Amino acid sequence: MHPEEIEQCKLFDWIRTIPELEKCAFHIANERKTNPMRGLLLKRMGVLSGVSDVFIALPKGGFHGLFLELKAGNNKATEHQRLFLEKMTQNGYLAICCTGYEAARAIILTYLGKSYFEFLDHPIEPNEMALKHA
Repeated sequence: MHPEEIEQCKLFDWIRTIPELEKCAFHIANERKTNPMRGLLLKRMGVLSGVSDVFIALPKGGFHGLFLELKAGNNKATEHQRLFLEKMTQNGYLAICCTGYEAARAIILTYLGKSYFEFLDHPIEPNEMALKHA
């Protein structure tokens, strides 16, 4: 597994423990590599370059929802990803690029209006065994 995949698995292991997010947070599988013919078909079907990794379809704090572009290590958002985040911000969404599971978790908690410290009394650690077998 790639570092970003590991961070995203950790994030969704945690998201699944929050009933408020369980059915409205999802990954947008836009990172696939493919041949040119399949790529054209996917574009016709609506795949859009730069779309963020995670979407939370829950309006909060005056935003329509939350788009998160999750990076790991020293990876940075591409130009297409930056443009997508900018456009979604203009359209009334909170759209952020962050590095790592902990940063994503903090952003989501802030978005939900919850204190990060509320969750430290009973921290939920991702199932490391599940990550090793994914």
